[in-house]
Amino acid sequence: MTVIFCNIGWMEHYQGLVHGDQISGGGSYVNEKGKGHEICNFSPSGKILYGYVQPPRGTQIKIERLGASLSDKSISKITVIWTATRPTGGTAVVGWYKDATVFRDYQMFSTPPSSQKQHGINGYWIQAPLGQAKLLPVDERTFEIPRQVKGGMGQSNVWYADSPESAYIVQRVLDLVAGKQKKSIPTKNNKGKQDQERKVRIETAAIRVCCEYFEKLGYTVASVERDNVGWDLEATAGKTTLQIEVKGLSGDSFSVELTPNEYKAFSEESDSYRLAVVTNALESPKLFVCRYSREQGDWVVGENAKKSLKIQTKESALIKCL
Repeated sequence: MTVIFCNIGWMEHYQGLVHGDQISGGGSYVNEKGKGHEICNFSPSGKILYGYVQPPRGTQIKIERLGASLSDKSISKITVIWTATRPTGGTAVVGWYKDATVFRDYQMFSTPPSSQKQHGINGYWIQAPLGQAKLLPVDERTFEIPRQVKGGMGQSNVWYADSPESAYIVQRVLDLVAGKQKKSIPTKNNKGKQDQERKVRIETAAIRVCCEYFEKLGYTVASVERDNVGWDLEATAGKTTLQIEVKGLSGDSFSVELTPNEYKAFSEESDSYRLAVVTNALESPKLFVCRYSREQGDWVVGENAKKSLKIQTKESALIKCL
């Protein structure tokens, strides 16, 4: 069975922007327009479904990697695995088309189905029989696809999973489609103990990188991690003392969360406060030092001040049964 993975925005039903079902996580187009062409991927037109995915740079789907010849315009009998990034993180399988036809080029509707027409969708990349498709309920979307690792899905929305390293993932997904299992692919990182050990190593590496940076600038650095003051390090040079909160990340995406105590210190926007974020902490660490600029009235990243921070606050609660 030949498989192709297609990553799209996250929705509950994929039957248009109706009944409060909105799309998220679909990239810059979705962020700008508030919709994507995949919003009708599970909206039937008679007994047919029409699917949309955005190939890299708006080019073709390389169906020759699915077994087609270079002259073929489409290939049939393909299993299409639809994935999306959950609002809580992680790329999950949201559903599939079996016995699908995948087209090399974008296909224009001669007469768009009513749902697609209503939402301004004029074509598709994939079609499949309605009876051969399944959309998983939100709480059943627990099967995660590894990303940015060898053999896993990369940044592209279209993943052919045709490398030897991907074979294990493909087989587990086919088992899921066949109803044989529903668990995510086990990796060292999602085992509790090993995951916690890795987290500690990332944090330790980030602290080391930050200490070395400020010591080279002439500061004397001391750890206050156990003092619960809202930051991890204090760096002193003469009469100046900086309060530094350090966050370590395993990947290269700059996105961190602060505890209520940490956020309290951050929100005071003190001239002496620094948020230090280390990406790729275990492999090729890169340090970003963020400070509040009185001149700009904003948080800036680094000394060139060309980047600023996007801050999203979240509410939380502690609930007890008395």
